[in-house]
Amino acid sequence: MSSAAPAPVLHALDSSQVQNVGLGAIVVIILLGLLLARLVTKMVTRVIVLVVAIVLAVVVYQQRGRVADAVADAGKRCEATFFGVHVQPDDPTIRKACEQAGKVNGK
Repeated sequence: MSSAAPAPVLHALDSSQVQNVGLGAIVVIILLGLLLARLVTKMVTRVIVLVVAIVLAVVVYQQRGRVADAVADAGKRCEATFFGVHVQPDDPTIRKACEQAGKVNGK
């Protein structure tokens, strides 16, 4: 009796998903910040909540920009990450080239 090893699961995003996730995260963060600011009555707390929401939105936007830059740069297409998660190119030919080069982790 031989037990077949389970198929490997690849936990990665592709570049088109990162753009959508990044924009969605920015919208959600800003909306949550505005909602919390509306619910909170003290002015100082409102300002702090809005500043935190804006900082988080900027960080997400920068990460999204880094992925977009890496996807645009042919030498970095196989090594793009979004908050530490490997991002696969959405173009099938580039993805295949990355797999052949051994730069996509298929664990």
